[in-house]
Amino acid sequence: MHRLTRISPNRPTLPGLARHAGVLVLTAAAALLAMGSPAAAAGTAPATTPPVLRYLADGGEQVDGTLEAGRPVLVDYDAARLPLCRNQYAGGDAWSISVYYRVDGGPVQSQPVVRLDENRHNVKAVVSVDLPAGGRDLELWFHSGDRAGCSEYDSRNGANYHYAVGQPAVATFAADWSETVTGELRAGRDLVIRYDAARLPQCRETYNSSPAWRIDAFYRFDGGPAQSAAVTDAIGRSVPATVALPSGTHRVEFWFRVIGQLSGCVAYDSDYGANYAFAVA
Repeated sequence: MHRLTRISPNRPTLPGLARHAGVLVLTAAAALLAMGSPAAAAGTAPATTPPVLRYLADGGEQVDGTLEAGRPVLVDYDAARLPLCRNQYAGGDAWSISVYYRVDGGPVQSQPVVRLDENRHNVKAVVSVDLPAGGRDLELWFHSGDRAGCSEYDSRNGANYHYAVGQPAVATFAADWSETVTGELRAGRDLVIRYDAARLPQCRETYNSSPAWRIDAFYRFDGGPAQSAAVTDAIGRSVPATVALPSGTHRVEFWFRVIGQLSGCVAYDSDYGANYAFAVA
């Protein structure tokens, strides 16, 4: 039997829960109380703190946090590591330092790690580097140059700085009604939700030959407020949703809703109202 909770908006019933043919049937009023209405679920998951790569003045390095694909990492560079190129012009600094980086040997990108202040003197600029989904190796090096043509590198003697990029956990809700999790659910990291739209075939309305329905994932942490994220796109295809698991979280639960945007038809996939719950380390 499919683990599905359905609502029939055209069938009048008394508020509450009723079993019918092995499927949990809810009225719209009961569903909003049990599952969370769109208004109640409109929040955003608390942001997690990005990891930081620190390059210290004494030549050492420090990694605060865990690098994870699909999330940014901050680069905090002490300019004292590259002290040679320090040309001045008209009383201000005429030099700069940039970080160069690439993921999995791909295209090289760069950003300055210093900026001129109001007195035209360079100060530290912490930069954010996006780690693409699926990326596994972050490679960085630094270059200093000035107006006089001086050039200096910080690149671990040409080997560059390499960091392993972890992959987020993935929870898959498949069309065969199985639910699997790959990777470890950890507080402070991301969880990717992959939901097969075939699990909720109801309410498939169209308007001008285009889909007029959508499926949303609802979720909450440790019994807190419900939040939501879309798991289908504008043409009805399943798309992954990424959920940040806040620090200190011990449990996350999910349920899913399809809604027909013309009639208000609504149906739920919620493990018969129990929701799909996962422990978070």
